[in-house]
Amino acid sequence: MLTVITFVNGQHISVEQIALGGMLATISLIISLSMAEILAESKWWNSWASSTLDMHSAPLLLVFSLIVAFKILMVL
Repeated sequence: MLTVITFVNGQHISVEQIALGGMLATISLIISLSMAEILAESKWWNSWASSTLDMHSAPLLLVFSLIVAFKILMVL
């Protein structure tokens, strides 16, 4: 099992844990974007809902793009 060592507190983090975090981030992004599309046509859509979903989607989108870039680098 491969491990990644964090230098701050010396804990070992396995690659499987990192992959699980990426999978959860991807699933969260899919759910967040789906909710935005569904709620955009409903009567509950307002600026608060829009800003809240945008605030949650932006970091998840960044994580997803980093996952894709990392996977591409692994192939090359």
